[in-house]
Amino acid sequence: MSEVALNGPVELSLPARRSMMLVLRLTTAGVVARAGLTVDRMDDVKLAVEEACSCLIGGDGGPERLALGFIQEGGALCIRVCGEGGSPVSLGEDEREVVRCILESLADGVEIRARGDAVERIELRVALEARAES
Repeated sequence: MSEVALNGPVELSLPARRSMMLVLRLTTAGVVARAGLTVDRMDDVKLAVEEACSCLIGGDGGPERLALGFIQEGGALCIRVCGEGGSPVSLGEDEREVVRCILESLADGVEIRARGDAVERIELRVALEARAES
């Protein structure tokens, strides 16, 4: 598929509840489709965003809201997921590494920003041009 401009950033803020995952997936699908990714890549990105959000929601406590930002930068779609309000979810180094491995299998670039064990933000980067198959 050919690359299509997003015409600016897309931002979404919603309650940090698992019941909102369908809204997250539908929004992500719309943005990714507009960016021109294939259906297979769209599925990967939707799953990556859902995994990142699940990581930030955690079990007990956690943020009150989730904020997602999508922006096209050069040949990539950059996605930022962060919690707002409440308390950040704590993940040990081993747990963060598992999350990183899962996300790296779905996105081209992953950055997990944490302060100590508290995960503050997850950033994903997805190439818009076709990836070479290995």
